[in-house]
Amino acid sequence: MSLAGQLEITWSPRACALSPLALAGQGEVSLRLARRLLQMDDESLGQFQGVAGKQLIVVQGKSDLLPWVEGVQYLGVDPSTPSVLFPTSYQPSLPPELLVAALRTKTGTQELIALLREPLLVVPMGSARPVSRATLASWLESE
Repeated sequence: MSLAGQLEITWSPRACALSPLALAGQGEVSLRLARRLLQMDDESLGQFQGVAGKQLIVVQGKSDLLPWVEGVQYLGVDPSTPSVLFPTSYQPSLPPELLVAALRTKTGTQELIALLREPLLVVPMGSARPVSRATLASWLESE
């Protein structure tokens, strides 16, 4: 996969998985994720922050509260690059510091970024807001 036509990224399994701090759903998985989140109690739901777009949801929260949904991508922080959420079970072929520099150039932001593996997608997390039942329901209705 290429990032902005400049860098080729391949992925390999991590020897030691990162702790999950976020999860992402794309396409049909985003709909399943939204429905699963709506099943949670208000207290748990209120502990998440997230961003959403067309057939995309990325939710951050405590790892013990993140729900299991078939097909989601779990994301965590590599200690060497705390400003990017990487797939928990895969590592990029490029050194994380080089990849972060390229992501910063591509997005023009210094805020937290989520890097989704398949399909490759860069999601700026600076606009993350508290997840609410009303917002999720409205998003689902629009999809």
